Amino acid sequence: MIRIAITFITFGALVTALGAGVAWFVVSPDGQGLEPAVNTLAVLAGMAGIFAERWAAQRERRKQALESIEIELKRNLDTLASEAFSASGPAGRRLYPRLIQSAVDAAFASGALSPRRDVELIDLLHRWRSSVSSVNRRLELTETLMFTSTSADEIEQFNRALHSAGSFVQGVRALLDEVLTYLGAMRSAPSRRITSPFR
Repeated sequence: MIRIAITFITFGALVTALGAGVAWFVVSPDGQGLEPAVNTLAVLAGMAGIFAERWAAQRERRKQALESIEIELKRNLDTLASEAFSASGPAGRRLYPRLIQSAVDAAFASGALSPRRDVELIDLLHRWRSSVSSVNRRLELTETLMFTSTSADEIEQFNRALHSAGSFVQGVRALLDEVLTYLGAMRSAPSRRITSPFR
């Protein structure tokens, strides 16, 4: 609310100054229009500069957020391809690395993604974030069951279930591929649309 009020007061003052400068230029005597003209151009430059700076800052913030998300997703891809998640990995009890989602959380918290421009991406990232939380909880439960079980057969069953075609690990890997493909398509065909810096 305070931000909106400050924005309206600032632009109200600038528009008033612009109107006064134009009026001054119109009523100024012949040969004395240089000062009001300079004043009017200075106000126009100030207004344009505010729009340009906020648009550029928003664009840079979005670009950094997307780059961070892509780097994080690729790290998760490496994690899922590691020996810990391989069906041919060592048998018996094991600890599983966790998937990370800090860059996605930071992008949501900072408001770097536009609710109008990035609707599909935001939906995908919400699904990804939910899946990561679910997978990490299930991995913790699997480890607990493995380390409390005294049966080698049960431990082997847990490992087989984790690497089966319909397991939650395969599901999150498929979603990860989907998000990375979407980001790759965005990078190869960037949008030319300019969004309002005051959304």
